Amino acid sequence: MVRIITRLDAVRKELAKSKVATHLDFQIGTISGNLRAIIADEDMKFKSGDIKSIEIKKIPIPANHLCFLSGYGSNIYGHALAVDEEVPLPLSMKRMADHSMFAAAENCEIKKDDLLGVLILLPVNLTH
Repeated sequence: MVRIITRLDAVRKELAKSKVATHLDFQIGTISGNLRAIIADEDMKFKSGDIKSIEIKKIPIPANHLCFLSGYGSNIYGHALAVDEEVPLPLSMKRMADHSMFAAAENCEIKKDDLLGVLILLPVNLTH
């Protein structure tokens, strides 16, 4: 009887993990997170070397999530350096990114709905 109950607990734990994993885009070992496309929400012209703030489609950032940018170039003309919102909020609060700093590597025109980069969201447990 003990073996059956122990195995049943293991199955329940696996099912609980799989339910959580359905909300995640990736998992590397014990690290899991989500990927969000950074999409331009306006047209803007850039000259090579320009770094400008550009409006993006809103990206909800859950409370207690760190943001990282993918280092893989997603746009032929440049790279998203950061995402932000008008009023910076602490990590412990829900946030909403609505702008991105974009660095142009060459003269270009970014159009609405162009992919600028990829945001990686990682959940964290705050200890303080």
